[in-house]
Amino acid sequence: MTALRNILVAVRPGSLDSHPLRSAMAVATRARARLSGLSVAPSPRARAHIESTLAEGIPMHTALGIPAIEIVREAESKGTDLLVLGRELSPQMDLRHDGNTVEGTVRRARIPCLVVPRGQEKFGRVLAAVDGGPDSRDVMAAALLVGRLFDASVRAVQVEAAILAGVGASTGLHEVPPAGGDETIICQGDPVSEILRVVRDEDVDLLVFGHHRGGPISSHATSGVAARLLQRAPCAVLTVPI
Repeated sequence: MTALRNILVAVRPGSLDSHPLRSAMAVATRARARLSGLSVAPSPRARAHIESTLAEGIPMHTALGIPAIEIVREAESKGTDLLVLGRELSPQMDLRHDGNTVEGTVRRARIPCLVVPRGQEKFGRVLAAVDGGPDSRDVMAAALLVGRLFDASVRAVQVEAAILAGVGASTGLHEVPPAGGDETIICQGDPVSEILRVVRDEDVDLLVFGHHRGGPISSHATSGVAARLLQRAPCAVLTVPI
């Protein structure tokens, strides 16, 4: 993700404040990108109601069908560079039970997906979760792009396998020369636990990580690092397809 020209925001049917429309507008304004919206209705009757309540001033469309499928289809047909989805943050949050829309969309999308909590319209601290592999460049590039748009600090975190002296235990944080961001944090232990710990300790408001594309959601698909980060991150996330 090197530039944003076309952004698509998915508005959940029945959302009184058109969440996450405001978040998408903030990104589009800073990137000077074209913004359009989509709401997927379960029936023609619901579709008519949605069309009468959608926000003015932004091209909004409605579709019938399964949200995750229709959102990705619309994004591909429009040559979209970024998808914006909404999320609710709560102690009981589990995206698998939200109609599979967020997880299903992220797994199908060929473009980055920005998943934002209600009310968040800017980002001041961006964290890119990398593993040192070739895909890390794409993840870091996406984080740096958002950082430039919002004049935010950008850091990277890399979780390495625990050494024999402390298997499974964190050995703390160590700064190493940055790879495009402000600095890189190295830690050891369980990847999900360590990344989320850094998110909380550093008060991160956007977590960026790679997400493997795939088909429909399954019990196996929800057990990976990226899927668990998507479900458990206490902040906005930006997924980069790898």
